[in-house]
Amino acid sequence: MDPTPLALLTTAVFAPVAAGLASLLTTRESVATRTLIALLGPLVSVAALGTLWAEHGLLDAPVGAPLAPAVELALTFRADALGMFFALLVSGVGALIVLYARGYFGADARSLARFYPILGFFASAMLGLVLADNMIALLLFWEMTSVSSFLLIGWERESRRAVRLALQALIVTGLGGLALLGGVLLLGGATGEWSLAAAAQDLANGAVVAGWGWAVPWALGLIFVGCATKSAQWPFHFWLPGAMAAPTPVSAYLHSATMVKAGVYLIARLYPALHGLSVWTPALVAFGAVTMLLGAVLAFRSDELKRIFAYTTVSQLGLFVCMYGLGAAAGEHGGEGNLVWPVAQILNHALYKAPLFIIAGAIIHIAGRAHLSQLRGFVRERPLLAWICLLGCYALAGGPLTFSFAAKEAFFEMAYAASETHPWLGAVVAMAVATAMCNVAIFIRFLTTFFAKPSQEESAAPRHGHAPERGFWGACIWWPAALLVAAQFVFGAAPALLEATAGRLETYRQVWDHVPTVWHALSHPAPPLLMSAIAIGLGLLLGFAPFWRRPVEDPHNRLFPGAVGWLESFGARVHSVVQSGNVRVYGYIVTMALLLGLLGAAFVDPGLLTLRTGGPLLGAELGFVLAAAAATTLICVTAFSMPIVRSRIVRVLVLGSCGFSVTAMYLLYQAPDLALTQLMFELISIILFLLVLRMLPEEPKARPRGWTPPRVVTSAAAGLAIGWVVLQIAATVDERAFPPRYQEVAAADAGAPTLVALAKEAAQEPAAGKRPKLGDWFLARSYAGPDGSRGGGGENAVNVILVDFRGFDTLGEITVLSIAAMGVFAMIGTTPAIALRRLLRKRKAVGTGSEDVLDAAEEFACVYPGPQPSLTSSLFATSMRLILPLGLIFASYMFFRGHNAPGGGFIAGLVASVAIAVFRMAKGKGALKSLLPIKPAVLASMGLGLALATGAAPLFVGLATGQPLSFMHSGQAHIPLAGGEEFHLVSVMFFDLGVFFVVVAVSVGMLNRLTEELE
Repeated sequence: MDPTPLALLTTAVFAPVAAGLASLLTTRESVATRTLIALLGPLVSVAALGTLWAEHGLLDAPVGAPLAPAVELALTFRADALGMFFALLVSGVGALIVLYARGYFGADARSLARFYPILGFFASAMLGLVLADNMIALLLFWEMTSVSSFLLIGWERESRRAVRLALQALIVTGLGGLALLGGVLLLGGATGEWSLAAAAQDLANGAVVAGWGWAVPWALGLIFVGCATKSAQWPFHFWLPGAMAAPTPVSAYLHSATMVKAGVYLIARLYPALHGLSVWTPALVAFGAVTMLLGAVLAFRSDELKRIFAYTTVSQLGLFVCMYGLGAAAGEHGGEGNLVWPVAQILNHALYKAPLFIIAGAIIHIAGRAHLSQLRGFVRERPLLAWICLLGCYALAGGPLTFSFAAKEAFFEMAYAASETHPWLGAVVAMAVATAMCNVAIFIRFLTTFFAKPSQEESAAPRHGHAPERGFWGACIWWPAALLVAAQFVFGAAPALLEATAGRLETYRQVWDHVPTVWHALSHPAPPLLMSAIAIGLGLLLGFAPFWRRPVEDPHNRLFPGAVGWLESFGARVHSVVQSGNVRVYGYIVTMALLLGLLGAAFVDPGLLTLRTGGPLLGAELGFVLAAAAATTLICVTAFSMPIVRSRIVRVLVLGSCGFSVTAMYLLYQAPDLALTQLMFELISIILFLLVLRMLPEEPKARPRGWTPPRVVTSAAAGLAIGWVVLQIAATVDERAFPPRYQEVAAADAGAPTLVALAKEAAQEPAAGKRPKLGDWFLARSYAGPDGSRGGGGENAVNVILVDFRGFDTLGEITVLSIAAMGVFAMIGTTPAIALRRLLRKRKAVGTGSEDVLDAAEEFACVYPGPQPSLTSSLFATSMRLILPLGLIFASYMFFRGHNAPGGGFIAGLVASVAIAVFRMAKGKGALKSLLPIKPAVLASMGLGLALATGAAPLFVGLATGQPLSFMHSGQAHIPLAGGEEFHLVSVMFFDLGVFFVVVAVSVGMLNRLTEELE
């Protein structure tokens, strides 16, 4: 396979997000540099796609590489005509939006620093969606668009309305994503293929897996629900007008070229395979036509600029869905198909909707007015903005000499042709004319308002606009709109230019060979021309009519708040019944459920009541048995003492003793990695517990508790049952871990091979017809594969599993650990003194007297005990000068030996954390900054980034070159050491280093924050 197409497509997909992240590397004052770096992303995408098209043509066959074959996940792309069109649309409009954002936000470096990375993430997610061929990858990109749009719609984080509307969009599209997931799973099961191209080919040929024929209609239904939520089809359309809470650059991009087109894209992608289903035309036409007309009516009856244009987007999305439904109508009766230039329809919408939103944002930003009724006489106040807006509205209305006129004629042709073979589709013809009428009326409203004379009150009304920035960056707030509107008229006047460019990506040209001009339509009158004339005439009457001017509210806007309110009230009722607030009741419920479950299991299988025998202690030395019994006894005694001890500090010490006893048990069972981890964790947790206890108020006086018979009986029964279950599990595990062959060999010869060697042997030579056990497989491949293949490159199987075989799990764990630390940093974000000063300032701001201030301070002091005595001492501080270097040296030793002996990044991080934490407590304030100048949150982010980069680098290099990245594996990267020895350096050591950074940052950061609170 030629790697060049894959490299170009990978570059095209991930260039925007890479450029967005790279823009963060600039200084905050370098606004122009930041903009140019962000602009480089979509431009690189356009260049990569153009190079691919020029050198390799359109790729009907997917190209890519597997990512996780076990779950059918592969990063495969398909740049056919449909995929290439959408990808060029997303990246081309994205480049203009980057420039428009610079003009919109001006020199606000803080906003641009936030905006460009999220915009790049959004663009890359959409590019991946329209180019992905693997259905699982498509689902991942689909959800990425939902997450990134949530971040953009909720841009104003301080605005409760913006956050609520962003959450509404996320939930609606997220529920649609779950429906799409179900549909994709059914589609994959029915066809046995997870490639979208292969699955569509199988469906078109009727090649469905035996017994799965029922799944195809269900798959279509679920996929359509997912597309309907994403592309704002009735009754899910309400989230899209709410998304206008986002900054206008987001609205322009989202409405014209990105997320709302995702559902339309998927319908277009599945059209060749599924349009033959009997439910295709009725479902798509019904929902699409209703959405089309409803959106047009609500747009006409709205007054806010962005709301008007948002509802016209809803209307146009309904038209697209209806278009693909009508396209199958003629084909059902043996015709050649009824789909007329669908790609041109989608391009037409982008060429007038993006400029309308861009100009709406410019008007709101510069003129300070967001409603159409406030713009009387605007053509005299801001002629440039007014004329661009009017030209965009003229294209919205489908006026002659625009590209929209030809697109409107094409849809009318489809509706009329479908109604001839399906009489019931005559209703769609009427709805299409009514929709066009509303669009014409909207243009007339803008025209009459902009040229109307403002009243004295309107002229005297205060303006809250911003003076536009001068120069090229200031002009970016309007010239992208002018460029796109000009394309509307160029393509309308010279359709041959359209056919020579975007027309080469048209997917269906069977009905019309060429895009007709207005002159062709007038010289060859047909029913679509009559439909246009009726729509224009009625639109003029409606637009000039004085009635129906009062804005109306969409009743569907109450659906989501009503549903959420009902769920909250229902949840509250359930909570009041289930959650009594009494922990003892919860304990009884859980315990009784456990006992009943165990009794039920024993009733079904009485053999469970018989204790299994055998295990590694049989035949073991007496000293080992006595040590294990002593450690077990200590664990049980300390655990039993926990509910009896009254003092908080003693409880912490008892808990630590229990943990140290577990450490001894790990050592006895030859698990040094676990023992070291447990030991360091116990030290860190004891310090944390003691610090937290110092922040709590004084202990309340203990109240005597009675040992009532029901409590004693229930507790004893639960303890015996759980103990029995643990014994059964332990015995079962022992039987599996130490089969008779191992026991016989160990008993016969003290010098027999180790268990590790026996496990490797068992993995290399499994029994006939049986697969080796997972643990044996890991042991056998810890260093190198048994057949000479590459292994993990280390002798320490535990560390190799953590950072290599199960590295993705470890990445998720350190991510969760970092998120938890961020939550701790946020909750303990300020010292008590700062919080008290804020409270005092708030009291003074509202004019509260000094007595109230003192009362508030006393109330605060009751909640928080205040600064505690210093933890520093001269002896402690002096000794730490020697202990800290020794601790860090030991941590380094544990890190570097971890791949071949007990140790590793996690254990080394805990060791270093204990040393640094004790040093911080000994030296007091400023000690951590002098030792670790990087903030803990930044260090944790660096660790996560290093771990992610270590895993992602081979993936992306392999995708770009077609060959796996091969470096620092077994047989390479041996560093000579003193004494003639060599140190084997493997690439996963960088992953382990990321784990080390995260553990140190989280542990030391939380300890430092708690210590700051005490000081």
